[in-house]
Amino acid sequence: MRSTVIALNAVSGLAHIAQFGIIYPLLSLWLDAHGMPAWQIGLVGSAVWLGMMFGNLLAPQWLARLGAGALAAGGCLSTAVLALLMPLLPTQALLLWCLASSLLGIGIGLRWIGVESWLYAIVSGAQRGKVVGVHETLIYAAQCAGPALVALLGIDSISFFVGSGFAVLGSLPLLLARTPMPAPRDQTALRPGAVLLGLVQHLRRSLGNQLGLLAGVLDGVLFGMLGIYFVRRGLGADQAAFMMTIFGLGALVSQVPLGWWSDRFGVRSATRLAAVLGLAGALLLFAAHAPWDWPAAVLLGLVTSCGLTVAIIAATQSASEEKRNMGVAVAEVSIAFTLGSALGPVLAGTLLDFCGPGALPLLAALGCCALHLVTLNAHTSPLQHKRASAT
Repeated sequence: MRSTVIALNAVSGLAHIAQFGIIYPLLSLWLDAHGMPAWQIGLVGSAVWLGMMFGNLLAPQWLARLGAGALAAGGCLSTAVLALLMPLLPTQALLLWCLASSLLGIGIGLRWIGVESWLYAIVSGAQRGKVVGVHETLIYAAQCAGPALVALLGIDSISFFVGSGFAVLGSLPLLLARTPMPAPRDQTALRPGAVLLGLVQHLRRSLGNQLGLLAGVLDGVLFGMLGIYFVRRGLGADQAAFMMTIFGLGALVSQVPLGWWSDRFGVRSATRLAAVLGLAGALLLFAAHAPWDWPAAVLLGLVTSCGLTVAIIAATQSASEEKRNMGVAVAEVSIAFTLGSALGPVLAGTLLDFCGPGALPLLAALGCCALHLVTLNAHTSPLQHKRASAT
């Protein structure tokens, strides 16, 4: 099993360098450099998340038919092809960019569900917080390394080509994944309509899905538009890409400690801690003083990444305790996340155009407050209650 865990972590790390580390932030910086308005860039960013939502809906059924390995490989290789084609698109063709971004999102969604469903299905519940923390650390290491490569290579076609290469590399470790994913019991629950209905039914009482939705909004606002915010503040595109690297660093260093904290003190406590630190980052960013941008970016990277991490921990823990299909549970929280992420760039881009740069840290602050509030009301599994009360 260990070799499979290592291989799946490698797939996510390498593919994430391509998909979210290089291509996703490069999209906004490329289009901004070529004169596209911020609200249109927001639409292109949102199209990625809408594509991911569609991919997440299809993934559980395809997971049962094709297998997790084929699903993940298809997501990686489709990204490689799109990264080669994107620089050829005219920047005035908004619909073409939205279509390409949607296809990119579908590939990300297939890889995401394929790898993470497989990984969390083969590890024990007692270790899941640590495993999620390590997995997300590798993902956000990629999210940190990707913008650094963009800053080094420039807002140029070569960055897209390097992203394509990393996507191909991401498919190779799948050859070393030997431990099979347990077969699902209920095939009807895997249909796209059933997955979406399950999300709606569980959203009201599922802490994981609620956290996923809010984490998505924060991710869409910050990861999608923070680079544009810094450009609007007067930084060059390469400097903005470097600040996104600092943003990714905050995500990188927080994942293992957050996983440990969640195992030790419960998901609610971990969420509140991340929300408070993120609120501090939003306030520092709102002050708009250059020396404070660095700690602000680190703290905002922390809350953006930790929101998804605690959502996955909560959702997968509940799935294990309730004997639900792991692929469906991961798909539900992923769809909730992508719905929020689709809203984030459009909202942030529109407010940046009409209200100025200060709108972005304000949205981030509101998102952090919402993360804290949802922990006061949402249902948590008995085991998570037990962990929290034991401390």
